[in-house]
Amino acid sequence: MRTLVAHGRLLSRFAFGRQRASGRRRSPQRGPFLRLLAGIGLLVILSVPPLVHADALDDSVRRIALQLQCPVCEGESIADSPSGLAADMRAVIRTKLVAGESDQQILDEFVASYGDGILTEPPKRGISLGVWIGPVIGVAAGAVLVTVLLRGWRHAPVQPAGAAAPDPQVADELKRFREEFGQ
Repeated sequence: MRTLVAHGRLLSRFAFGRQRASGRRRSPQRGPFLRLLAGIGLLVILSVPPLVHADALDDSVRRIALQLQCPVCEGESIADSPSGLAADMRAVIRTKLVAGESDQQILDEFVASYGDGILTEPPKRGISLGVWIGPVIGVAAGAVLVTVLLRGWRHAPVQPAGAAAPDPQVADELKRFREEFGQ
């Protein structure tokens, strides 16, 4: 058995644990501390999959909530609305997702309860079709109007300043003015 001399004492390397470079030996309480630390680390690692699942569920709830208008707050989706009704609607979405319903089934149930106005994107059918086609028709009509006006301005004949025959009285006045002022 090897012995070491530190600070004037003989120490057995195997009896007291490994010596540090400073000459102090390790604390005997480190073993339980390291086991506790390892246990906490294991719990953290094992809790990551449920957190990832919760994040995926939250993302799904937000994705659906962004497609629904808040009935209380004008112009806001239920994902961004602070109202109590929006919070209740988000909870319903979460419950239905946990139950295994698809996004479209959840949206269809809200449309059945609140009508097409609950959707942030109106459906492309019926009277709501005007919301989708109206801007396209307006832009096309504006482009045609601008084109017609530009062509009309470009092809309009340019008349010189003196080309139009003035009224005889105006012509006489203009002649006297030029003679009087020497122009």
